[in-house]
Amino acid sequence: MMAIMHTVYMVCLLVGALFSLLSLLAGNLLDGLDFDFDFDFDIDFDFGLGAILPFKPFTLMAFAAVFGGAGLILEAFLPPVFCLLLSVLAGLAASAILYRFVYLKLRSYETTVPREEDALLLRAQVVEAIAPGGFGKISYTLEGNILSGRAKERKPGPGIAKGAEVFIVSIQDNIHYVCEDLQIFSAK
Repeated sequence: MMAIMHTVYMVCLLVGALFSLLSLLAGNLLDGLDFDFDFDFDIDFDFGLGAILPFKPFTLMAFAAVFGGAGLILEAFLPPVFCLLLSVLAGLAASAILYRFVYLKLRSYETTVPREEDALLLRAQVVEAIAPGGFGKISYTLEGNILSGRAKERKPGPGIAKGAEVFIVSIQDNIHYVCEDLQIFSAK
């Protein structure tokens, strides 16, 4: 029984550690290769008690690595049943901590990119003066996000000074076409 559990602990530790290493290499060091394939499959179970089971690949591998490592350390000091119990608890604690403080934190930073149509007729502030017939830069708030972009006057004019308020009337090729007064724009 002890030899079987030793093997189980060793396999879990190695699989968890190798998966973590491969994830690091594939996720960070190989970013320059720019492979664009995305497949996401998440299942969260909610039992009404606020308990969400953290079945995510990285939490499962953290569980495996901690379970295996704790089992290898504790098997020298404790009977097999207590070693197994404490190893499971250590693995669950590690994966729960990762889920709570890493996964949920990173997930809260995910935002959706606003569509260009959503910015039409919004007020913006000129942060770099728009030269006559040239370009400048504007900043505006959309869905709680502060965005900025290149801007140009919709109708050729004398330019727009830094700090002026303008309205975004169209966006083409990532250039925001603006005017200072919507009545002038709609009359023409």
